Amino acid sequence: MDQKGNNRKDFEQLNHKIDLLAMSNSRLVSQVSELLSQNKELQKSSQAQAKEFTKAITELKSIIKEKDAELANLREQVNKDSSNSSKPPSTDFCKKPNPKPSTLNSRNGKGTTKKTNGGQKGHPDKTMELKSAPDAIERCLPKDCEGCPLFGKCEATVVGSRNVVDLAIQAYQTQFDQVQYSCPIQGGAIIRGEYPAGVNSHFQYGDTLKSLVVTLSSFGMMSMSRIAETINALAGITMSDATVNNMILSCSDKCKQQLPKLRKLLLDSHSIGFDETGIRVCGKNHWMHTASTKDLTLLVSSPKRGKPGIDDCGVLPHFKGVAVHDCWSSYYHKDYAGAAHALCCAHIDRELQGVTDNYKQRWARQFQKLLMSMYVTKNKLLAEGVTKAPSTMLKGFSNQYDKIVGSGIRRNPIPKVLKKGRGRPRKGTARSLVDRLQKLKADVMRFFTDFNVPYSNNIAEKSYRLPKKKIQIAGTFRASDGGERFATIFSIIDTCRKNGLGPIEALSQVFAGTFSLDFLNQPVR
Repeated sequence: MDQKGNNRKDFEQLNHKIDLLAMSNSRLVSQVSELLSQNKELQKSSQAQAKEFTKAITELKSIIKEKDAELANLREQVNKDSSNSSKPPSTDFCKKPNPKPSTLNSRNGKGTTKKTNGGQKGHPDKTMELKSAPDAIERCLPKDCEGCPLFGKCEATVVGSRNVVDLAIQAYQTQFDQVQYSCPIQGGAIIRGEYPAGVNSHFQYGDTLKSLVVTLSSFGMMSMSRIAETINALAGITMSDATVNNMILSCSDKCKQQLPKLRKLLLDSHSIGFDETGIRVCGKNHWMHTASTKDLTLLVSSPKRGKPGIDDCGVLPHFKGVAVHDCWSSYYHKDYAGAAHALCCAHIDRELQGVTDNYKQRWARQFQKLLMSMYVTKNKLLAEGVTKAPSTMLKGFSNQYDKIVGSGIRRNPIPKVLKKGRGRPRKGTARSLVDRLQKLKADVMRFFTDFNVPYSNNIAEKSYRLPKKKIQIAGTFRASDGGERFATIFSIIDTCRKNGLGPIEALSQVFAGTFSLDFLNQPVR
């Protein structure tokens, strides 16, 4: 019985342990399920956090990319000057750019020129010429002859001469007396002489004086008050600012009569340089449009820069030749389809230099060398009397052109990610330039396919350099038609200068009513 009792007791203890283990196992299962549930929640939480982190990283990468692009854009703006962009030299201020090896003056590839000081080869010689007979002769006598009792009795010989050319400015007044007679042949009738044409009042200024005043204003870029002071200092003639202004108005009205003839001569030209620049009229922005050749200059002031301003100039809408310009889109308007186009390669060269400076892309430098090679080759052919490039040479340059442009396209792929908001993503400066070179290949190469077309638009740019100086000095034209009148007068002055006629002489003829552009009797080429 004792044995059976012990076994029962052991059995009960074993059952108790089994119950305890069962209870423990149940708690473990509960804990495991709870842990599994927590693990699932943690996994979900970690996945959500991972997604948030991934999204945050993507946004940060996008922000960094935008900031990099903005930084690159700002660096490009800071690095821009007149040597690698279309900015004028006046914006360089004290930061003058070093000569670039891409400039036409450079031939050794080191950014310097081999030109020597002084006049260059082909430059026309100019030197002072002496009169055949002097206006006055001064004798330089020995000091020992002063007060000598035998002075004048000794034999004198001129052993050397020196000449001093000076200027004597003085007022010259002519009085015209109208004379009348009692004519016996006509039965005692009173006959009276007539004043010469142009002598219209009791007192007036002569044509030479008026032409000098207008020249000082429209060519010397002097203010009216300073002109009055200068004339008074030079010749003792007193005049008011209003008198100076009246002379300018009168000259402008007379010069305006020559503009139709000037436009006709321009329309007969093979190629014309077109450009525009900003001016100020009564404190507002206006635009000075130019159409120029090596022999002709036409300037027109307009309140508009685009097509209305070009139409005001009155040349491109009717022109059938080659329009040379800087690729401004307004020059490609459908209304100007009668003209062929040639792009200013000097502008393109500066843009390519900007790509080289800011983006370090080799294709830009290669294209600069191609333009240089075409330019030098053309000049050599012209020097040899060749007026057209051989077809094989032209094809070779054309193939090089396409190859370099292809390299530029591969180097600057168009962004695939759309920017925020409307519109397409920005191509960037380099890609925009290479696309333009690809699209307008014929216009870029026009200077080489047609030897009568210039390499650059420098002729047009030179025509408004002095007008820009006028704005720098005056700040603004203070009359609503001030810009128009200045442009009209300067068109005649610059055209005459290009053909060897001085501004004072030309304007004297304008005031006398004898001026004509008939000396340009053949179409300008």
